[in-house]
Amino acid sequence: MSHDEEVAGVLEKYFGVTKVPHDEFAKDFLRRCQSYSVKLRDNVYKYYRRGSGPTVVLVHGIHSNLGSMVAIAEDLLELGFKVVLFDIPAHGESIGTKTDPVEVRDFIRKICSKLGEIHAVICHSLGGLWALSAMNGDFRARAFISIASPSTTKFLVEKFVQLNQVENELAEVLVKELTNRFGEALWVDFSPCEIVKTIGMPGLIIHGENDDFVPPDHAEQLHSNWAHAKVEMVESVGHFDIVGSPKVRKLITTYLQQL
Repeated sequence: MSHDEEVAGVLEKYFGVTKVPHDEFAKDFLRRCQSYSVKLRDNVYKYYRRGSGPTVVLVHGIHSNLGSMVAIAEDLLELGFKVVLFDIPAHGESIGTKTDPVEVRDFIRKICSKLGEIHAVICHSLGGLWALSAMNGDFRARAFISIASPSTTKFLVEKFVQLNQVENELAEVLVKELTNRFGEALWVDFSPCEIVKTIGMPGLIIHGENDDFVPPDHAEQLHSNWAHAKVEMVESVGHFDIVGSPKVRKLITTYLQQL
C-alpha cells in the first residue's frame, strides 16, 4: 500500500461512523413523538419532539444514536419539559456512513433554529463538543449540561491514533490533513475548553470517576475555563453507562428544576 493510500485510509476511518440501529426502547419512544424534517447538503434528516413546556435538546455521542438519551428524555417529560432528539448525520437512522464536525455543527444549528427559545441542551460525550461548536447568535440556550464530554479536539485525534494504533508519522499527517481541510480554527472553534471561555451561560459538567475513555481530568479542564459552571464527579460509572445512571439522571433533573 502506498503512502497516499495509507493516508486516505486513515482519513476514511477517522470520519467513518459505526452505525447503531434504534433498539425497541427507542422505537417505542419515537412512536409517541412528532416527527419533523430538515434538509442539509441535499440530505433530509428527521428530528423528534414530544411534550410541552420549556424545550430541552438532547444530543448523543459518536457511534451511538438518540436512543442513548431516551431515559433522560423520559425523566424530563415527567417534569413537564418538551424534549427534542435526533440522530446526528451518519448515526442511527440518519443517512450516510461518515460525517465531519462542520456538517454536524450546521445540522444542529439548522434544527435548533426552528425550536424557538431553548431552555437547556444536554449532551453526552462528543455530542458536547458538537453542540458547543454550534452555539451562535441564532442558537442559544439558558443552560448547558455536559456529560462525559472531551475538552479538546486534539484529544479526539490522540484517542483515534491510540485506538487504531496509527504510527507516529501517519498521525502527524492526519493532523496536517485535518488542518488543511478545516483550517487552524478547527483546534479552537471545535474545542469545548476554548468555547466555554466566552459562552456566557451557566452549565453543569457531569463526569464518571471510572471513565477510562474520556478521562475525568477533561471535566476539570472544562470547569477551569467555564466561569458559570459547576462540576459533579460521579462514582462507579464509566463513559458509556453514565447516561443511564440514576444518580446522573437525578443530578440533571435537579439542576434544571433549579434554573
